[in-house]
Amino acid sequence: MIVRPFKALRPDSKYVERVQCPPYDVVTKEEAKKYAEDPYSFMSVIRPDAIAKEDENIYEVAARELKRLIKEKVLIRDEKPIFYLYSQTMGHHTQTGLVACVAAKEYPEKIKRHELTREDKEKERIKHILATRANTGQVFLTFRSDDNLKKAINVENGRLLYEVKSKNPDVVHRIYAIENEIDIKRIEDIFDDVPAFYIADGHHRASASVQVSKEFNGEGEWNYFMATIFPHDELQLMGYHRVVKDLNGMSEEEFLKRLKKANFDVCEVNSSVVEPKTVHHFGMYLDGKWYELKAIDVNDKDPIKKLDVSILQERVLSPILGIENPRTNSRIDFVGGIRGIPYLKSLVDNENYVVAFALYPTRIEDVMEVADANLFMPPKSTWFEPKLQSGLLIHTF
Repeated sequence: MIVRPFKALRPDSKYVERVQCPPYDVVTKEEAKKYAEDPYSFMSVIRPDAIAKEDENIYEVAARELKRLIKEKVLIRDEKPIFYLYSQTMGHHTQTGLVACVAAKEYPEKIKRHELTREDKEKERIKHILATRANTGQVFLTFRSDDNLKKAINVENGRLLYEVKSKNPDVVHRIYAIENEIDIKRIEDIFDDVPAFYIADGHHRASASVQVSKEFNGEGEWNYFMATIFPHDELQLMGYHRVVKDLNGMSEEEFLKRLKKANFDVCEVNSSVVEPKTVHHFGMYLDGKWYELKAIDVNDKDPIKKLDVSILQERVLSPILGIENPRTNSRIDFVGGIRGIPYLKSLVDNENYVVAFALYPTRIEDVMEVADANLFMPPKSTWFEPKLQSGLLIHTF
């Protein structure tokens, strides 16, 4: 795989705490507005709708804000192309990845995907990249772990640039610079033998960057986009849960009978929460009670059908609850695992939901298997945590 060092645009160390912010797609508009109250927050670049006036083009606002931060020397540029390391610590979990530019031409054959992209979101990202002439967010990639690769991207090989903390959840983010030319060449050479990268998160950013490279054509920095690349065995996945607003006209008794007919062992449990402990086990909260569901007769040889998100969709959501397209159906919502399973209970008890399903996390090995087979997972299959902060490193062209 091709990895290239680059001259990052990044915060002056005295401003980094104020610049860093969550990625654009995990905050609401109101949350974005709160961040953007600080004139040095990078949120004004990645979520320009938070500050744009009614008659302003949000992409022009993003470009203007990026230029302002450069002009005011809030953002500075490194003098030569280098690699960076990004280390994150969340509780007892730490993961460290290489921040580099990867080649657009290697997508999707070698930079492999496991999700379909939506055209509207892709167009939005294309407009943002073209207006700012920058990758303002990183694509989150992974590779099949290897001891030599891990040694090459060990933080001991780098110079610490930043250590900052984000909240909700609490995560310590550290950025290191790999400046030694011998180390840079060694990283390029050792990654050259990696057969593939896999997109963990950022499918729309990746696809949009590839479309931009085709639009510009010819030789140039636009043929590469910024990514952070982690060993697969360091990643942390959480369950991506479902909450549904009604039982599709059924009584609770009838619904439970339908579940048993759909090849589930159903057992009511006397517990304040049910957290799935293994694949093919689900927690379900209905009418103040928790149930354990165990899927039986699962086709574990099929990379898609064996996924718990597929089992729930094909056995319950579509045939029983009438939710054929979870992307567009307003009766279902999705809850990222970081909120915790007790949050599902609170939604059913206090909000406009009737039933919640708690899922075991999708395994990273399954993600790579699906991508290698050129298949696509159902929507909302994976929730990676921690997320990559925005504003710490920017790639421009």
